[in-house]
Amino acid sequence: MAKQVNCPCGETVRGNDDDELVANVEGHVRDKHPEMVGTMSRDQILGMAVDS
Repeated sequence: MAKQVNCPCGETVRGNDDDELVANVEGHVRDKHPEMVGTMSRDQILGMAVDS
């Protein structure tokens, strides 16, 4: 099931499954919020996810 994370910066990051979502969120963090790299675990990212 597709999921998404709504970033506080206003961007919505989507993935078709948990693995893709986590990878996409980590990529978003690297690109847009480099100061936060390494601060969120997989479980924290998935805890922010909602069905899309």
